[in-house]
Amino acid sequence: MFIDRLLLKTFRNYVNEVISFFPGINVISGANGSGKTNILEAIYIASHIKSFRNCTDKDIIQWGKQDYYVSVHVENDNISTIEVGVSVTNQQSEKKVKIDGKEIKKISDFYGTINVVAFFPDDNTIISGPPDIIRRYFDRLISKVDKEYIELLTSFRKILKNRNQVLKDIPHKRDIIKQLDIWDSMYSDCASTLVMKRKHYIEHFNIYFKELYKELSGFNDNLIINYCPSLRNEDVVDIKQEVSKRRNIDVQTGTTTIGPHRDVYVVNGNENTAFKSYASTGQRRLASIAMKLAEVNVIFEVKKSKSIVLLDDVLSELDDDRRRNVLQKLIDGKHQVIITCASSNDVNFLDNYKHLKVVNNRVLG
Repeated sequence: MFIDRLLLKTFRNYVNEVISFFPGINVISGANGSGKTNILEAIYIASHIKSFRNCTDKDIIQWGKQDYYVSVHVENDNISTIEVGVSVTNQQSEKKVKIDGKEIKKISDFYGTINVVAFFPDDNTIISGPPDIIRRYFDRLISKVDKEYIELLTSFRKILKNRNQVLKDIPHKRDIIKQLDIWDSMYSDCASTLVMKRKHYIEHFNIYFKELYKELSGFNDNLIINYCPSLRNEDVVDIKQEVSKRRNIDVQTGTTTIGPHRDVYVVNGNENTAFKSYASTGQRRLASIAMKLAEVNVIFEVKKSKSIVLLDDVLSELDDDRRRNVLQKLIDGKHQVIITCASSNDVNFLDNYKHLKVVNNRVLG
């Protein structure tokens, strides 16, 4: 699987741009602020529906316009073209996603269609940030390889929202407390499967992650990601009992205080010490890269499909040996790689790559 062509219309700084890619390594260079990352953002949107940036659809649309359009042509056995179109009128955003001309209504029918693994500078927070960041990361990863998981996760979030609303309403409407029995049953069923699937995939992930970090860092640090569910057992009956025992606390707080939405993933090093408590910025960067490379491996293990790897100005922070090491692993795996950097000198050790240069809101090469 690889992207051979990207079309952008009124997307950020691009008016109407067609960009062709090489199946192997692609290097996009240009001055800071020239729009290199915007190209990666468009590919990310075509695979994840929304941007990795904290922005609205209106922010992405070119100034003075009302819509944007992204089309990705993919060389793959199953699909050829993915289109994402967004229009904004009267502050209302409408998004349409199509695969080979057919409009997609459910996110589970779309997510994971193309295997995009992206690394952006802020991804260090996967290692050092609050628990919800790494939890969302693994939710996205598992959703890419397991359609049942994303459907369960979507259902779980709806059930959780409804249960929390009942909890908030109980002080004013005591008679609705019986509704919790219904929501608790649905909640427990979903939670049970989510926890089991998380345990399953983190085991596979750790096999790759531990070795990749050692290879990249050169340290004999046995990194592992421990999955710590807030529920003591994944059995449905046991979960119902746990949720029932917490009901009074939940009513008092007006929220569900136990379940998959409270699960924690902890990166631990030698002697089970929290990695972020002693790791330098450089070590955290390498651990984050190792996580993304492990993600590539898990996707291939489960789907038997190659990934499209986006690296946004990441290599400049690594020394020459580690740059070579990261890229060689991706080259050996025959994955497509799209890199942004200020200068192609960052990859001058490569023998074969396509060089694209961003100049005056155009992509040359």
